[in-house]
Amino acid sequence: MNKILFIGLLIVGVSGWPDVNHVWAIKSQAAPSKGKFVVAEDFRKVIVSAFTRQYGRRNHLVSLRILFPKKPLVIPRGKLQLEIEKLAGGARMGRRSFRVGLFVSGQFFKTVNVVGEIKAQARVATPVRWIKPNEVVVAEDITTIKVDVPSLTHDFILDPNAVIGKQVLRPLPPRQPIRKIMLDDPPIVHKGDRVMLEVRREGLFVQAVGLAKASGKSGDTIPVKNQHSGREVIGTIMGSGLVEVRF
Repeated sequence: MNKILFIGLLIVGVSGWPDVNHVWAIKSQAAPSKGKFVVAEDFRKVIVSAFTRQYGRRNHLVSLRILFPKKPLVIPRGKLQLEIEKLAGGARMGRRSFRVGLFVSGQFFKTVNVVGEIKAQARVATPVRWIKPNEVVVAEDITTIKVDVPSLTHDFILDPNAVIGKQVLRPLPPRQPIRKIMLDDPPIVHKGDRVMLEVRREGLFVQAVGLAKASGKSGDTIPVKNQHSGREVIGTIMGSGLVEVRF
C-alpha cells in the first residue's frame, strides 16, 4: 500500500548531480505491487509545490499538465525521493521544462527533464460596461471574473474595492482584467476652482483666495492666480481646495 506523499524544502549539496544547491523534494517510501516506478503525478506534485512556494500568490490556483514523460519510469526498489532544482525562468505560465533528480535510498539514480504546461487562474476586477478615460469608477461599474493569468507576477487588480474611486486613464472594455497602470487617483482640484492659498515663509503665514489654473491631485504642483494681487504663483495641492505656496 502506498504511503502518504509529502512535500518539503531541502537545502542540500548533491554529489553526482551538479549545480544543485536549493531544491524542493517529494518523497515516497512505498513500491507499487507490480514494481517500483515513478509516474507523471509524482512529477506534477513536486513541480506545483515548488512553483507555488517560490511564486505563489493568494487567490491563485496553479495547475500543471505533464507532457513528458507520460509513461512510468522504472527505478530500483528503495526509498524514493524526487528533487527539483530551484526554479529559473520567472513566474510565467505556458510550456516549461524542469530538471528533476531521482534518488533511491539516498543515492542519485538519474535526472529527468520534465516538460509540462503550467497554468494559473485568479479572480480579477473587471468593468461591467465600457468606461471612458477621465471617468471615476463607482461600485456599480465593477464585478469580478475568473481568468487565466500570464504570470504569477501580473499586475491585474484582484480587489474590486481597489478600483472604486479611481480615475480611468484609458478606455476599459467590459469583462477584461483591469491593470494598475490603467488607473490613477482623481484630481481633487480642477482648473477654474477657487482655492485657499496658504503662503509660508520663515514663520510667516498668510492666506488668500486663488484661482486654480490647472487640475491636479494631492501632492501635485499647479499654477494658481492670487485673486487679490493678480499674481500667478506655483503651489502644492495639500487637500481639496487647499494649495500651499513656499518662497
